[in-house]
Amino acid sequence: MRFLPRLLHTGAGATILLFLYLIWLQHDHLGHSIHEAWEGSAHRVVNFGDDWSDTGRYRVSPPPKVNAVTRDPARGDIWTEVLCKELGCDFIDNFARSLPPQAAAASFGSLVDSDIHVQAFPDEDNSTFQTLFDFKTQVHQFLDYEKQKYRVGVPQRLRQVDAWSVFTVSVGLWDLVEYATLETELALEAIDKSIEGLFENLNLLARHVATPMKVVVPKLVDVTFLPRFQSMKDTNKEHFAEDQHQLVFLWTYWNSALFRTASKWQNGEIYMPNPNNLILDQVRAKQLYSANTSDAFGAGKQVPLFDYVTEPCSKSMEADSANILQAAGVARCSKHLFWDDLHLSGPAHQLIGRAAASLLRGNHTVNAGDLAQGSDSDKKASEQATAGFTLKYPPGY
Repeated sequence: MRFLPRLLHTGAGATILLFLYLIWLQHDHLGHSIHEAWEGSAHRVVNFGDDWSDTGRYRVSPPPKVNAVTRDPARGDIWTEVLCKELGCDFIDNFARSLPPQAAAASFGSLVDSDIHVQAFPDEDNSTFQTLFDFKTQVHQFLDYEKQKYRVGVPQRLRQVDAWSVFTVSVGLWDLVEYATLETELALEAIDKSIEGLFENLNLLARHVATPMKVVVPKLVDVTFLPRFQSMKDTNKEHFAEDQHQLVFLWTYWNSALFRTASKWQNGEIYMPNPNNLILDQVRAKQLYSANTSDAFGAGKQVPLFDYVTEPCSKSMEADSANILQAAGVARCSKHLFWDDLHLSGPAHQLIGRAAASLLRGNHTVNAGDLAQGSDSDKKASEQATAGFTLKYPPGY
């Protein structure tokens, strides 16, 4: 008879432990999704990319603490977080990755496909680079995550299909920086392969997610406008103009090839905000206001959003072969266009996130016509869009 009370006590203890475990589990990466499924959440942003979209919270394989990027609260939200708030989503499934702050100077961030980088630099010992998860890897991580996230803890009858998912893909910055060091023909070939690889992975996503698939793919920002590149003006005077010329040409080529391929894509809806135009508008507004003048559209009449359009809120300095951020001494980072020499400030990210949300609300896709037609000829054009795209060389090439 004493066995029964002991059994009851043991069962009660096990129940309490299981309850505490489930509470802890909901704060874990996989457990977080289980918790969301129980609550019936059905609106999300799925984020792929590099430093410009990484929220710092990871669904799978979080980086070691030594390689993790610590977000300063003064920096504000990333544009993907702004997009989520604007759309009223429940959560962000983040698979984007940032370059570790202690990374060596030769390191680079997330690419579209690291295999393309290996092909582009056959004589380079790529094993020495601690490459981050490229877009291709991130997509496979997401697909594996989707298969696993509901296997534990949620009965089938309670599983809810997402009412909507918006996918964001912010890649190309590091690809462009890397391939700009190649001869022009080789750089263009690597860019063509990268654009092709980007849409091959979008096709893979489209085969496994609910339709219609909505994807936000921002155009690239002119890399030469970033403070990191501009800082080379004094240290690399001999080749600065040549490097700038090459980067601007390749940046134009990338965005043109991206837009052309996206406009022919038929497996979902592509929304393409242009961060570079948003940045240039703010720079122009600051310049006009400082000159006490305005243009025909009224730019320059109002107090500009940014007081500092070239100087970042944080400056970088070399120390022990690592990039260490040092405060610039300016209290109000919100008045800076750039947070550091590579990233935009929070208010600048607000502009991008709101622009992306506006495109989604208005259903302003770049491929609406081809989605409506859906003909075989258009499908062939989609497959050949990158290969058939050409951009004339500027003088001197």
